[in-house]
Amino acid sequence: MRKLILCFISLVFSVSAALYADAVIVNPEPGTWANKQILELDVPDDEVAFYSLNGSDPVSSGFAYDGPVLLDIAGSIELRVITTKNDKVAADMTVIYTVTPAVPSDREASTFIDSVTPRGIIDYTAGTSLSIPSSLSYSLGKQPESYLKGGALSYAADCILSRDIPCTVTDGTAKWRFIIRTIPSQSGVFTRRTVPFKISDWSTITFTNSKFIYKIDDSYWAPMKDPVRLDRSVSHTIYWQSIAVSAGNPVESFELAPKPAVFVSSSKSGTVTAVLRGGDNYRFGIDINDTVVLFEIACIDTFPGDETKGILDAGIYYNAVYQGTLPVSYNVDKRAPCAPVIKSSASSFYSRKNVDVKIEGEPGSELYVAVSAPVPVTGDVPADVSHSEFNSVKADSFTLSKSGSVVLESTSENAVYYKLCAFSVDGMGNKSSVSAYDVIIDQYNYYLDASADRKDADGSRLHPFTSFEQCLDVLKTSRYAHITINGTIRMPAGESVFASNCVINGRDDARLIFDPGSSIVVRSASFSVSDCVLECSGTGDIQKNTNAAFIQLEHSVLLLKGCEVTAVFGDNGTAVTADTSVINVADSGITSKATVYTSSISSVATKVTIKNTRVSAVAATAVNFSVQGGDFELRSSSCNITGSYGRSVELFGTHSRITDNTFNADLSFGSRTGNAVYTDAKNVAVEYSGNILQGF
Repeated sequence: MRKLILCFISLVFSVSAALYADAVIVNPEPGTWANKQILELDVPDDEVAFYSLNGSDPVSSGFAYDGPVLLDIAGSIELRVITTKNDKVAADMTVIYTVTPAVPSDREASTFIDSVTPRGIIDYTAGTSLSIPSSLSYSLGKQPESYLKGGALSYAADCILSRDIPCTVTDGTAKWRFIIRTIPSQSGVFTRRTVPFKISDWSTITFTNSKFIYKIDDSYWAPMKDPVRLDRSVSHTIYWQSIAVSAGNPVESFELAPKPAVFVSSSKSGTVTAVLRGGDNYRFGIDINDTVVLFEIACIDTFPGDETKGILDAGIYYNAVYQGTLPVSYNVDKRAPCAPVIKSSASSFYSRKNVDVKIEGEPGSELYVAVSAPVPVTGDVPADVSHSEFNSVKADSFTLSKSGSVVLESTSENAVYYKLCAFSVDGMGNKSSVSAYDVIIDQYNYYLDASADRKDADGSRLHPFTSFEQCLDVLKTSRYAHITINGTIRMPAGESVFASNCVINGRDDARLIFDPGSSIVVRSASFSVSDCVLECSGTGDIQKNTNAAFIQLEHSVLLLKGCEVTAVFGDNGTAVTADTSVINVADSGITSKATVYTSSISSVATKVTIKNTRVSAVAATAVNFSVQGGDFELRSSSCNITGSYGRSVELFGTHSRITDNTFNADLSFGSRTGNAVYTDAKNVAVEYSGNILQGF
């Protein structure tokens, strides 16, 4: 048999033919490769192989195979191999693969690939080091691929096995495939003794020099023309001298020790070691480049990430004379399991729900899983999980997983990031490479941009909502929503009811435009808006409403920061009304306009806090604040009223703190209005200082 997998092993040290009864395509394999492929076949000795590269019949129009050959062709290739025996087809095999040339971006990796591709073969001698750049991952043997990180590869220097090992390397984008051709090192003994006989099958002795006479043990001297069979379970001595018998002739001899036994052991690393027991001078012999090298111990080893098994018919020498062969069974398993396959209920890195993760390890292996602590994502949710803030997140506390199932949950109103890692360990202790998975779970953060593409709009940063109706639908089913608005958004007609907590942040001159008749009602929830314009103006139903309110709070919380609120009414209207609620306004502006009466903020039993804010009311009767009960705090703000009559502040039964404000009035009948701040007898003025009044 022409055994190209063990191409250097001669008859004195060969693999059992029973293991390779059929022709095999060692390389190439199906897939897309970034380098031209070498063709290597394992063909029985009594068969002849032919191949073609376009799927045609290679016997009639292809090439005869006589050894490994680099297929100098790129693109889509249909390799067809036919072997024949006695002019009949013995095997017909096809491999379809594609060659798309590519070069790694890493310089060291590129240099390595350049050194491999011209031949498609790397030569390796046992005990030396083969360096694969760390920017590449490698997988040895046939598919499925099981990758390990590149580095310095080696195995035991006394390994006597020669093989051709397919190797695939990848930079995560492209794959390059080639052959590693391994040979033993010439580190054994080269001594060979010449004797006038030949031993075959241990027991058959054939005498090769007719000029000698021989005797075995205590037999008589005689010429030996015919082979002699000996019992090799006991010792024998073969003597010989010149056929011209003379008293001075030297008599030479050779002792035959009993046939030894082979003892095989495996180390923790998987290396197989074979020793001979039965005589101190027995050695294993291997033919390396037509030179027989003798080894006291036969080692069988391979690279990390590879496996090999079989039966070696090992050539045995005694006192440097060949005796026969002995079978050595071996199984070296250093091949790591395939990296676990991670399947997620999330369709992308970004999930709106808790995520169910299933991890599948190679059958027969144990699965170890580590999950990072949830990392809150503050500010904008990244467009992908490669964001630098996640680089330092570790998932390295591995525990044995029986179920292979993990549930990743949202833990706060922030988006949270998880990293999950997993590896497998087989029965030999081989550890797979680590599979990693990361995801952002964001149940509450939504993005809104009317100019965005409506296709696949899910409210994520990559696919924002395009209408506020979509946000309201979320609020109907969620307890909280954080909405980031870009540009101008037109609000739905009628009342927009917020019954769940909602935070709105504006970007890029964000504006919420309310058509006439549109308003906001907040019921038993908090509503926070920052850096946004809320504008309701024009004509229509709201003009006809004699008691209109733009923002209504019912047992709720309103927070405004960096906002501009403008409400234009018909006869009467109030920008913000509140019942048993909390209002907190800072660094903002609130303007209300009406024909007859308007109030910027009107509240009952509510805590009102206004800081660094401009408040304006324009109407025949204009009031900035009308507060009944609760607490009222007004600091460092300007309050403006324009009309016939009006006051900046009316307080009825409150606790008030009013400091460092400017009150401006432009009133036709200002003299009838009185002071800028009106308080009834039940009001408690806790603070009142530093205020400036103009026009009162």
